[in-house]
Amino acid sequence: MPYYENQKNWTSNDFYCLHRYLHRMLFYYDKRIEEIKAIELEKLSIETKVIMYCIIKYYNLDFLFNLDNLKELKNCKPLNIPLILDEEIPVSTGNDIYKKMNIIY
Repeated sequence: MPYYENQKNWTSNDFYCLHRYLHRMLFYYDKRIEEIKAIELEKLSIETKVIMYCIIKYYNLDFLFNLDNLKELKNCKPLNIPLILDEEIPVSTGNDIYKKMNIIY
């Protein structure tokens, strides 16, 4: 799964692709619930956790925080360094939850 990959040398475009993958997985949770229930948060980078948090909050999918494996996700803190999801798009702060969590797209 792309969310378990080492992200050390990732570009903003790589993170954008990860965001799109996570977006589809979480938005269509009813079709991807088994994959979601199998996620091991301790194996995810802080960036991945914050992206997931933002998607869940953006779509008001807070009930996903009730899953045993995602409970700790609701305690996410903003990233220390801004994460830019796409260098090609003029910088905007995006939705308030993304801005609050220091993700720029």
